[in-house]
This record gives sequence, structure tokens and C-alpha cells, in this order.
Amino acid sequence: MKYEKYKNQLGVKNKIARLLWWFVWLFMFRPFGLPFFNGWRIFLLRMFGAKIGKGCKITASVKIWAPWNLEMGDFVAFGFDSFCYNPGKIIIGNKVAISQRAHLCSASHDITKKENPLIVSPIILKDRSWVAADSFIGMGVTVNEGAVVGAKAAVFKDVEAWTVVGGNPAKFIKKRVLDND
Repeated sequence: MKYEKYKNQLGVKNKIARLLWWFVWLFMFRPFGLPFFNGWRIFLLRMFGAKIGKGCKITASVKIWAPWNLEMGDFVAFGFDSFCYNPGKIIIGNKVAISQRAHLCSASHDITKKENPLIVSPIILKDRSWVAADSFIGMGVTVNEGAVVGAKAAVFKDVEAWTVVGGNPAKFIKKRVLDND
């Protein structure tokens, strides 16, 4: 069987930017873990092209692969050890919670081709959604308004608004109803 040589479709400029970002993350982002430095971390992300709204909280242990492909609304919280693998865009609405060790993955490989080329598709987390601990959100997924992705869930298809899903693969559990009491 002859193996095809993998051709990385990301350009040299992207690779250099990621290398520079990795050094900044390692020496200027990650070491400043106290909540007092949240503004500093947001400043660094914005310097690398991230669009971040007001009132966001980003822990120092969050790994963001490409800040220039990240858009966050207002009052978004990224829990510790979350991983944002974003060769494709990740767009996050307002009042969204991304819990500890959640994994947002906007890329994969086309397994129907011998070369297994990289493919990307955006992830969209709409307003008031919540991605719980240790969850995985795959490329091309939209988690609609108010939806909750349960802990350790693996999501490969869109999640309807105001529902709760869980499991691997994630399945509907129940409707989310807010109690105003």
C-alpha cells in the first residue's frame, strides 16, 4: 500500500503566528493565574485577534489554539483546563458557560480521502448555553440558545434550543425550563 504524503493546508503565516502565540501563552498568559490577571489574559488574546466582549472570565489554564479564530460575546466564562482547538472559527454568544476540561474542536480530517486532509467547520455556542465539564463539541456543531450539554457528553450534531443533552453520542434528555422563583 502506498502512503500519500500529508499536505498541511495551513500557511506559513499561520504556523508562525501559532508559534508566537504558544510562547506568549506559555510565558505571559499561563503563569498569571490569579483572578486579578483576567484582564491581562484578555488583553493578550485581543492582541492576537480574539474578539472578546465585556465581563468575560478566562482562566489561565485554558488552551486556545488560534486566538484570531475566537469570538466571544459578553459574560462568557471559560473554566480551567478547557481546550479550544480552533483552526476553524469558534463563535460564542452572551452569558455562555464553558466548564472545566471542556473541549471545543472545530477541525478534523477527511477520512474519505487517502491524504486525510484537514477540514474545518465553525462551532457556534448561542446565548445562555452551557457546555458542562469534560464535554466534547465537534466541528460544525451549533449549541442553540439556552441548551445544556451535560458533563462528559460528546456532541456531533446541533443541539436544539432550551434542551438538555448528554451521553456519547449526546442524546436528548429533557427540555430546559427556567423556574423564575
